Amino acid sequence: MWQELTTLWQSIRDPEYLHLLIEPLPLYGLGLGLMFFIVAFVFGERRTRLVSLCLICVSCASVWPYTDLREKATPRILATRPPEYASVIREQTQRRLDYTWPYYLMTAFSLLALFAGHTPKGRPLLLVVVIGGALLFWFSIWLHKKECEVYHRNIVRYKPPR
Repeated sequence: MWQELTTLWQSIRDPEYLHLLIEPLPLYGLGLGLMFFIVAFVFGERRTRLVSLCLICVSCASVWPYTDLREKATPRILATRPPEYASVIREQTQRRLDYTWPYYLMTAFSLLALFAGHTPKGRPLLLVVVIGGALLFWFSIWLHKKECEVYHRNIVRYKPPR
């Protein structure tokens, strides 16, 4: 048992595993945060609304460690995959790096809404968080699909270059 826990701890510290563990956090965290936010807003639950804004903020901010770990893991990922997948893996890694800005923007908006959302002037900010969050959630589903196409052979929809 102790050896399994030690092995698990070593795996969690490994960028190749940890980036996979963190990868769906923006998708699921944003989705749950939006759902709780809308329900809390409808029922007037201020504390639940604050918790949901924190969840949205943290899940969107998790893109930063994910992309950092992804860059560290890419050389080893490329070494363990067939060479014909290298360009697709690099393309997906670059796609992830290029599209971090919407998550950072949502992190900033949700943080602002956390502090100013209870004021009358902060109400439009809450609307931006809901609409922007819904659009970012849909975008996150697309990014996750592209990720699955690269790493899960049963979902692959392209022929690798030869």
